[in-house]
Formats: sequence, structure tokens, C-alpha cells
Amino acid sequence: MRRAIFLLSALALASCAPLGRQSFSPNPAGPDTQTISAADAFNGRLPLVSILPDTQDFQAPLKHAVQQALAIKPDAQFQVMAEAPATGNPDTDAQTLAILAPQAKAIAKSIVADGVSASRVSVGAKTAGLDQVVLVYVK
Repeated sequence: MRRAIFLLSALALASCAPLGRQSFSPNPAGPDTQTISAADAFNGRLPLVSILPDTQDFQAPLKHAVQQALAIKPDAQFQVMAEAPATGNPDTDAQTLAILAPQAKAIAKSIVADGVSASRVSVGAKTAGLDQVVLVYVK
């Protein structure tokens, strides 16, 4: 009797199609919303480093991040971008970005001091995001 059950189950398994990806999840889950939100917030580009205003001790973590980026891509270019949320008033936005500009310049100088050629470091400013922040992107 056991042998008959074993043969029937073996026969049933042999007639089945082999397991594939679709067998486990016919509707696979997409990326999580946190990943999508992060990519949307930065227009598809994720920053290497984000530094809040008035942060004074950014040199060591920044140097480490820059070294890691250069280890992956020795000819990497760095873009330092001061960002502040848009208020709807161009004068207020310009004043806010002007306040962030000295910190963005200090971050760019720190990247150059860490051995990156000044021609591979650019500085900019734009209204974006929800908070005031200085972001460092790598290309």
C-alpha cells in the first residue's frame, strides 16, 4: 500500500512542470516605497553625503566617503549642492541659499584638500527638498 502511494506521488511529481520563479511569486513585489521616495526626492540621483547647516565636524566623514568613491571610480567628479525648500518668494529663497553658500564652499575646499583636483569639484545651489541641506553628489 505504501509503495502504491509512493509511486502515485512520484508519478504526480514527474508530470508537474519544474519549479520556477513564477511558481513562488506570480506577482513579485516591487521596490519598497522608501527607496522610491528617496530616488524621487533626489531626481534619481542619491547623494554621497548630506550635511546639515552649521555642521562643523564634517571633514572626517566626508574624507572617508570621498576616498570610497575614488576607490570605485578614480576619475569621479563631485558636485556640492546647497539646497533649500522653495518658499514661493524668490528673494527669501535667494537669501536662504546665500546663507548656505559659505558652508557649501567649505565642503568643496575640503574635498579639494583631500586630494581631488579642483577641476573635478563644482558648487551650486537650488531650491528643492523639504529641509536646508548641503548635498555632495558623485558623477
